[in-house]
Amino acid sequence: MLVLIVVAAATAFSFFVASYQQQLQNQENASHLRNLEAINVLSVETTSVGGGSTSFATMVVTIGSGDVNTMWITDLLVDKNVVVSYYAQIVQNGWSGYIGVLSGDSNNSLGLPPLDQAVLTLNISAADCPGASSPTCSFFSPSEIPTSNTYLELQLFTQRGSLFSAVYVPPTALISVSYLQQGGGGTPTIEIPVLDGTRSFQAGENATIVEWTWTVTNQTTGHTWPAIGAEVQLTNLTDPADNYSAVLTVYNSIGLFGVGVSVTFGG
Repeated sequence: MLVLIVVAAATAFSFFVASYQQQLQNQENASHLRNLEAINVLSVETTSVGGGSTSFATMVVTIGSGDVNTMWITDLLVDKNVVVSYYAQIVQNGWSGYIGVLSGDSNNSLGLPPLDQAVLTLNISAADCPGASSPTCSFFSPSEIPTSNTYLELQLFTQRGSLFSAVYVPPTALISVSYLQQGGGGTPTIEIPVLDGTRSFQAGENATIVEWTWTVTNQTTGHTWPAIGAEVQLTNLTDPADNYSAVLTVYNSIGLFGVGVSVTFGG
């Protein structure tokens, strides 16, 4: 009888050890697979609503897999807000479909094949975002739509619990004014104001400044006109003795912008 008890105890212990070893192996395998996961945000392209609005209309995000296994992306967040629906296109195998929780979505997570890329298109126009019932909107509410005058943060969560993120910041507009002397040799010398925005900069390495737009105002008459370029010579001033001001807005390759402090000159 004692022998049977000992054998039963030894058998139970061996089953326990085998079960624990299997559990430990499963945990190590899961950790290994999670460590293999890698997602890089390759590019972000946006379109603006226009009309002076800071809201985006669309956003296209291209991501790339660095994993040799298929990764399942379960959640996509923009500025901490959950994207409830987006259109995905897998680059190599050509699959496409809507991902999300709305009625027209084909799946609630995206399978990203090994070492492949995916193009994610978000519709974030306020006109299409009356609420969660909208079949085309990528957010629950228009208040969640990202704007172009502040930072942009993207977060991607995987089924294995990994988080990959990318942060984009607006450019910084820096302005200076100098004067170019023209004339001499018997003709009156005049000073032409030169607006210089070349010291403006883009923090980080994931975007570049692509446009410099000036708003010049004659403070004496109230007349306002635009000018384009990193450096602008104001040769068209009707009365250089008037008081003038200029504001610089710089745009980066993502669609974010920064506005500089107004400078005054003339008078």
